[in-house]
Amino acid sequence: MAELFEFLFKYPPLLYQRGTIVLYPLVPSYVLGCIAAAAMAGSYMLYRRSARVLPHTWRLGLSALRGTAFLIALFLFLRPTLRLHSAIPQMNFVAVACDASRSMEIRDSPRGQMRRDIEQQILRPDDNPLLTELAAKFKLRYFSFSKSAERVNGFEAVTQRGSGTDLEKTLNQIANELAATPLAGIVLFTDGADNRSANLDAVAAQFRARSLPVYTVGIGSPEIARDIEILRVSAPQKILRDTIVEAEVSVRATGYPGRRTRLAIYDRDRQLQSREIILGRDGEVKTYKFNFDSPSAGPRVFRFHAAPFPDEIIPENNDLTALVRIEDSQPQILYAEGEPRWEYAFLRRALQPDKNLRLVTFLRQADGKFLRQGVESPSVLEKGFPNDKSELFQYKAIVLGSVEASFFTFDQLRMISDFVSQRGGGLLMLGGRSSFSQGGYVNTPLEDVLPVALDRNDGSSPGFQDLEYSVHLTPYGFQHPVTRLSLSEDQNRKRWDAAPSLVGFNPVSGVKPGATLLLQGKLPEARDRNPVILAFQRFGRGKSVAFTTASSWRWRMGQEHSDNFHALFWKQMFRWLVSDAPDPVSVMAEKPSYSPDDTVIIRAEPKDAAFMPLNDARLITEVKAPSGLISSLQLNWDIEKDGSYSASFKPTEEGIYEISSEAFQGSKSLGAAKANFQIAESAEEFRNAAMNSDLLKKLSSATGGRYYTWDNLRSLPEDISYIDKGVFRVEDRDLWDMPFIFLLLISVVAAEWILRKRKGLA
Repeated sequence: MAELFEFLFKYPPLLYQRGTIVLYPLVPSYVLGCIAAAAMAGSYMLYRRSARVLPHTWRLGLSALRGTAFLIALFLFLRPTLRLHSAIPQMNFVAVACDASRSMEIRDSPRGQMRRDIEQQILRPDDNPLLTELAAKFKLRYFSFSKSAERVNGFEAVTQRGSGTDLEKTLNQIANELAATPLAGIVLFTDGADNRSANLDAVAAQFRARSLPVYTVGIGSPEIARDIEILRVSAPQKILRDTIVEAEVSVRATGYPGRRTRLAIYDRDRQLQSREIILGRDGEVKTYKFNFDSPSAGPRVFRFHAAPFPDEIIPENNDLTALVRIEDSQPQILYAEGEPRWEYAFLRRALQPDKNLRLVTFLRQADGKFLRQGVESPSVLEKGFPNDKSELFQYKAIVLGSVEASFFTFDQLRMISDFVSQRGGGLLMLGGRSSFSQGGYVNTPLEDVLPVALDRNDGSSPGFQDLEYSVHLTPYGFQHPVTRLSLSEDQNRKRWDAAPSLVGFNPVSGVKPGATLLLQGKLPEARDRNPVILAFQRFGRGKSVAFTTASSWRWRMGQEHSDNFHALFWKQMFRWLVSDAPDPVSVMAEKPSYSPDDTVIIRAEPKDAAFMPLNDARLITEVKAPSGLISSLQLNWDIEKDGSYSASFKPTEEGIYEISSEAFQGSKSLGAAKANFQIAESAEEFRNAAMNSDLLKKLSSATGGRYYTWDNLRSLPEDISYIDKGVFRVEDRDLWDMPFIFLLLISVVAAEWILRKRKGLA
């Protein structure tokens, strides 16, 4: 398109962007105006005499064509000229910057060369007509860049391998270093793999306002022909020890549709799992779920690896890690039960061996008589179910057994709702004769919290159903960590198929929109009736679960003594229920992994006993390096966000760091928290690593520069010579002999002749 424009208008588009069109008429303008008016009038009078032969519209059209031909001829007498500001040789500066990041090691050229090889070939110091012509016109200053720019004497010795690319910082550094010079422009040789810039558009706008163009030269292929890339891994940041880790791995492939490869998980060098996957169409993203054990406490780095093909162009993006903190803590769960029953006893027995869960139970034995078990001191729950948030919010989950809604005050029900939505805790309601609709929870604050639609108490809804049924997993239930009782999908299916049947459930009207169904019942004599047994939903910051049966104890009694089906189900249920519940004090690094030369941003969020953010907290924070070296940090309140504190930290070694933070309000400790981050060599440069021509074109266009490839690079020295500031001379170039003008004149005259011919006037 640019070549066509230059053919028609004599000069490339960039010159018209830089220049100004001026006119030098051969005669005064009023004379030309009179001639133009006379020409238009003569054209009209000429065809007016043909009224008997031509219709009115034809006369007007032919008159317009004749008049246009006269006007084009008159335009030549205006002497149109393109005025340009041409740089005076050796009076201006140009910065030439080459990309030295790791993505330049990619071999995506037709001959298998690295991008860096092509870049160094273009910028070779000897026998280089491009640099020779540039140096004849400008004083050149050389830079290499990755995360930042560095002044160099030439490009033959550039060997750095930056782990990121920051065009925003690079451009600002170059412009600031050469701010005292008449800088004509910046030439960037890069693949455009910008993965660090915060607001490149703002920098481009500033450069445009300063008349500082950026000329970009794209190195590399805009499409990677053959590649498998792990785009992301979704895994929890922290979990309890002995909890199944649920991870989702997203894989994108190009050039291998329908091919098979293996996707594996490693804990250090130990392979945890491996499965065969079928790659999708070019560019298609496919997601795979993995569940694996987490037996040991502490920070663990799990590596996900897709086996590469021999001809793959970028094998470096076939790996991605996830840092998971496995905690050996003991979160508290409050279980309120309205009556002594088998479910209560078996549930407590199932969780008793678990050293990472503390189940505090509150059992009503008779009116006014309660049995408390698992309490730390006699004062806990001494006055009954908690009446204030500070007491209730110390738990991470609440379990409601067969206890009617009227047992609680309205404020307590609303407080339980706030426990889920504001505190971020988990709520589990068990089935029973005093649960769900049968317990009077319709039109209470908990009705919205529950993931199931309650039957209305209008007299027509059924009561608790004492029916025997088998349970079956839904498709989502096969993958969920609560119902995933075996890491093998086939073994998990077999275990559920062999599970003993249950008796009794609370009928509901179905799951709510947005809720997820995990277990359904199947009645032997009602084929079209599949009652909801287990469902969950997110609600505010927390989540709620409905388990509509009260007979899960039959899973224990109906199987061999050595079978752990019942205990494993409840262990995973309660661990998942508390998994997302936050602590009063949370601390984290802004990212789980950083490169060795990055600055780590650490954030903390302390909350009071009611889980409201605090702006007046005092935090004592330390960072422990892999070598054991401890550094103290001063976290300051971020004014833009309530309850948010942050500080920056510069790591000095690679490995896993640990952050410890304790928050105080006055002299009272609000709690402590720990987190981890990793310092390791990053493969970020190899992700989305195709040459980003769109970004480079946008950057050059926004700053008034131009985008180049190998094919049109020879025009760079001439293009950059026309500047808007600096030391320049005025240069005028004639436009009257543009091919476009003569083609237009010929077209207009030819069109008039053809129309006259059709009407017999020629």
